[in-house]
Amino acid sequence: MAFDNVVKTLDETQVVAIVTTRAAGQTIATPIWSMVVDGVPYVRSAFGEDSWWYRHINAGRPVAFVDGDGSLAERDREAALALPRDPVATTYVPADDPVQSRIDEEIVRKYAGARQASVDAMLSPQARECTLKVEAPAAT
Repeated sequence: MAFDNVVKTLDETQVVAIVTTRAAGQTIATPIWSMVVDGVPYVRSAFGEDSWWYRHINAGRPVAFVDGDGSLAERDREAALALPRDPVATTYVPADDPVQSRIDEEIVRKYAGARQASVDAMLSPQARECTLKVEAPAAT
């Protein structure tokens, strides 16, 4: 899928599957939430730096998103890995960046039907410290 489709998936899908790579090289699909603000996609780690997917990205390992409903990764990570996916790049967003309040608003709007504890975790200072902007990968 082209990056425009990645943005559309991250905007319209409640749960997306992010694919990262462990140190030994195995890929793993993890279901997460995503937000799009003014056409720009973002992801946040509700568990801060303790999330393995976030640690994998910070280690400079490849990252991609599965094309389609990422909730499959909640039930069957291997099946999620079998779906088409597109690589992306990410950039850290500082917790004091003005876009953070817009991301918070989008979380509240998009996940209004979710458990309040889950929404609260995504709005925590710990999660704000682990916000990434999703971008098209650099041309090779």
